[in-house]
Amino acid sequence: MVRAISRTARLAVTATPIKRIFSNRPTIGSVPLSILVAVYVLFATNYTFWYRAVHYMSDDQSALIALAVGLSAAFIALFTALSTKYLIKPVFIALIMVGTLASWFTDQFGVVIDIDMISNAAETTEAEAGHLLTTGLFFHVLLVGIVPSLLIAWIRIEHRPFLCKVGRNLALIIPCLTVFAVAGYGHFKTFAATFREHNDLVRILNPIMPVASAVKYAVRQTEERAIVVQALGTDARRLPAENGLAKPRILIVVAGETARAANFALNGYGRQTNPELEKQDITYFPDTVSCGTATAVSLPCMFSVYGRDAYTHEKGRSTENLMDVLAHAGIKAEWWDNNTGPKGIADRIASVNLSTSGDKRFCVNDECRDGIFLDRLDAWLDTVKQDSVLVLHQLGSHGPAYYQRYPEEFRHFKPDCRSAEFSKCTPEEIVNAYDNSILYTDHVLSALIDKLKARSSTLAGAMVYVSDHGESLGENGIYLHGAPYVFAPAEQTHVPFLVWLDRDFSAAFGLDRPCFDGSSVQPRSQDNLFHSVLGMMNVSTKAYDRSLDIFAACTGKPTS
Repeated sequence: MVRAISRTARLAVTATPIKRIFSNRPTIGSVPLSILVAVYVLFATNYTFWYRAVHYMSDDQSALIALAVGLSAAFIALFTALSTKYLIKPVFIALIMVGTLASWFTDQFGVVIDIDMISNAAETTEAEAGHLLTTGLFFHVLLVGIVPSLLIAWIRIEHRPFLCKVGRNLALIIPCLTVFAVAGYGHFKTFAATFREHNDLVRILNPIMPVASAVKYAVRQTEERAIVVQALGTDARRLPAENGLAKPRILIVVAGETARAANFALNGYGRQTNPELEKQDITYFPDTVSCGTATAVSLPCMFSVYGRDAYTHEKGRSTENLMDVLAHAGIKAEWWDNNTGPKGIADRIASVNLSTSGDKRFCVNDECRDGIFLDRLDAWLDTVKQDSVLVLHQLGSHGPAYYQRYPEEFRHFKPDCRSAEFSKCTPEEIVNAYDNSILYTDHVLSALIDKLKARSSTLAGAMVYVSDHGESLGENGIYLHGAPYVFAPAEQTHVPFLVWLDRDFSAAFGLDRPCFDGSSVQPRSQDNLFHSVLGMMNVSTKAYDRSLDIFAACTGKPTS
């Protein structure tokens, strides 16, 4: 009995400090807390916003002050409106955490958390996401997000009776909105000019834009469930080969990842990043632009019948694509993926996900180097008995872990950044790692060509390579990709595009090779892929547009 009492006493003594912590919690009113949290979120999670605002409005300091005052008033009004009794803590904590996470990626990489970036995040793999979970992110989230969130969870919040609370809140919200309006009106010309010329400023305001983008994404996902895919090119048929070719034609379309034209030696880059491709008989197009700046947009767009100006996510999802039209024409269409998936393009054809193969020669944690394509291709080519189009979706140069995209023997440019956290590397090391990834892509593409060449007696081969989008490597403080297209830098939209054709394949669709090579200086875009592939494979369909076929002018081919 004594022993039991002693144990109880010890437990009571031990629990006393914890009980004191929770019993002596400070109390704060909902309105003062709303003001504190609003100001904290506006300034603690918006470093990039304020840095750019100071730069853009350097000639009008009074407008900058008015912006700070006006936004502070607007944030206070918003947070006060959200300070309902049972939601105030979870809502405030959620907004702090959203702002904290968004600010890390905006501050570190210059990315914008819009609907396309939300889509990329939702469709990414665990391995890809893992590269972004760095120690820097951990401490940023801990200090900026978790610590203030714990404080909010700990304190007591005093709420007034409902009607009294509504009146008190409105007594603050209305003046705040008035201040916001007066601040905006008083410097309207400066604000209008600044936001018109630098519309990136609005898109990086945390946590407003990330939350709005997440809502838009959720709405879009809900709407997609009701989409019925419309057939395209059901009239497609193969025309006879112009040279009477009897052997199968094999076209390999390589959808590159994050390769920017600026770092291709074929495009005039000062470094030798394409030593193997330069020895191949390829045609390179130096002036090619992408449809988007992120895989979730560019990849489905480049296989879509819609050009960049007409393409929308909804149109892409609700209409069959190039691979479907090829299948309608009786061509074997297949997709091999070594990235985050085909984004709906391969839903109705044969597809393989190589990133989950577990092949330890190429793969670590569900991410594989693109050499895995070379390892599997010979066996596939052995089975080909008909005209075929095989798409290889690369992992390519996807960042920030560029160093994981190439094997040791391709560490040509040194020292290379061996971290996914750019703050731990110099700009030169980051570029070196990226260039090594391009060097490895050069090897993979050249090896694919060699494999097709080796089978020229039994197969007519061709290869098309175009990257989905480019990459920023620190220019103007921006890294990675995914910037909204309207103000995306050229590094993210100018992409490499090349074609290799053997003699029999060229003759099969009547290509005048000198004419075609001479046309390479003309501007191109991903809009050309859909129609050019149909032209290469002699496919006749109403979906074909001769004006967008890069080969048409050198074949004399009729429209349809």
